Amino acid sequence: MTKIEERRKAEGMSRSELSRQSDVPLRTLEDWEHEKTIPTNVYQLAKVAKALNCLIEDLIVIED
Repeated sequence: MTKIEERRKAEGMSRSELSRQSDVPLRTLEDWEHEKTIPTNVYQLAKVAKALNCLIEDLIVIED
């Protein structure tokens, strides 16, 4: 489970609801949560973080 999915579920939010609140396409959120793509668009991440009441850093894994 990705950090985005964990946070979304902790907030009791569906993907569709997160998509509406963040204005990030549902397909993009699905791809991130299924690890088909890595979230790299900082503006989209910021919108998702705002909708989930957290920081971008709470949603990504920073590799050494």
